[in-house]
Amino acid sequence: MSLAYLASIIVSGLCMGLVDHRWKLFVFDRPRRALVVLAVGLVYFLAWDLVAIGLEIYHRGESEAMTGIEVAPELPLEELFFIVFLCYVTMVLHGLFRMLLGSAGTERRSGRREALR
Repeated sequence: MSLAYLASIIVSGLCMGLVDHRWKLFVFDRPRRALVVLAVGLVYFLAWDLVAIGLEIYHRGESEAMTGIEVAPELPLEELFFIVFLCYVTMVLHGLFRMLLGSAGTERRSGRREALR
């Protein structure tokens, strides 16, 4: 039993949180909306996992880096944290791309306006 994998997911999530905080990309931009999106993502992917486990598509992998704690048969504790991390990373990246592409589009439009003058 080890906390290595769980700790790496948590530390990675905290690092994403720092990026989010710095540029206000997701949770630090609109906290209520972000928490609802994370909760919906967790429920969706958890349901997906449970269906796959029920159909015997997914099986719990054995690793010395994992805690060995299962929240349900074939569903390790780390999976819950990974699902939240996956949703969080996706939404932070979405916010980053919106910010970058939005500012690039604004610069292009303002440049066009000045060229037309």
